[in-house]
Amino acid sequence: MNQVEIDSKTHFIPSDWNELTKKQILFVSRLFHGQLTMVDFKLRALFNFLSVKKKVIKRIHPEDAYFLCESLDFLFKEVSLTKNLLPAIKIGLRKYVGPSDSMMNCTFGEFTIANSLFDSFSKTKDQKNLSEMVAVLYRPKKWFWFVRKSFTDNQDPRQKFTNRSLKKRSTRIAALDYDIKYSAFLFFSGILNSLPPLYPYVYQQKSDSSNEDNGWASLIISLADGKTDDKSLETIMNSNLYNVFIGLNKKAKEYHEYMNKIESHDRH
Repeated sequence: MNQVEIDSKTHFIPSDWNELTKKQILFVSRLFHGQLTMVDFKLRALFNFLSVKKKVIKRIHPEDAYFLCESLDFLFKEVSLTKNLLPAIKIGLRKYVGPSDSMMNCTFGEFTIANSLFDSFSKTKDQKNLSEMVAVLYRPKKWFWFVRKSFTDNQDPRQKFTNRSLKKRSTRIAALDYDIKYSAFLFFSGILNSLPPLYPYVYQQKSDSSNEDNGWASLIISLADGKTDDKSLETIMNSNLYNVFIGLNKKAKEYHEYMNKIESHDRH
C-alpha cells in the first residue's frame, strides 16, 4: 500500500490487486468496460483511490500525478486477485454467497465448469457466458446454515452446485450491473493465475493436451486410477479444489518423471 500526503493528510493507494477494496474493484471494472486509454484509465483510478475533492486534485503537481499513476501499473499486468472482494451479491430480496478467498471452499467440479465459461466469455465476450460463470460461483446459502455450520466440517455456506439450478440463477444474475459480474471475472482470473506456480506439473501436462477439455478429463481419469464410472468421477468432481490439485500434481509429476526416464534410457 502506497502512502500519499496531501495538505497534511495521509491517503493510501493500493499497490497490488489484493489491496483493493470492494468499492475500488467495482470502479476498476467500470473503467475496463469503458475502453479508455491507459493514461485516462490511470488518472481516473488515481483520483478515485485518493478520494479527495476536485479542488484538492488541482493542487497536485503534474509530475507527482505522473509518479502516482505509475504505481498503478499493476492494473495492466497479470491479475493476481485472490481475495474475494464481493463475498455476497444481492438481487432484489435474494442473496447469493460467493466463494471464499482463493476459492478454498470450492469443489473441483464447479471450478472446471466456471473455467470453461470463463474461457468462453474471454473469447466471445458473450454476456450469457459471464452471467453463467458468476451463477456457478454464487449460490444461495444452505438452509439453517447458522445452526448447521456448527455440526459439519464443510464450512462452505453455499448450497451444493447443481446444473439444473444454473439456468434459472444465471437469468437472475444477468440483470446485475456489469461491474459486479466483471469483478467476479477478475477474481476468477486471479485464481487461475495463482494455480500454475503452485501446481506446475498439472499445467505442464494440461498444456501438452491438444484439447483443453480433454486435458482436464485425462487428468481426472488418472486421479481416479483409470476408472471412468460415474461414481468415481463424481467423487473427484465433488472434492475440494485444492485437494484434487494436490493429487493431480502428484500424478502429473510421477508421469513427468517416468517419461524423462524413458527418454533418458532411449538416448543411451
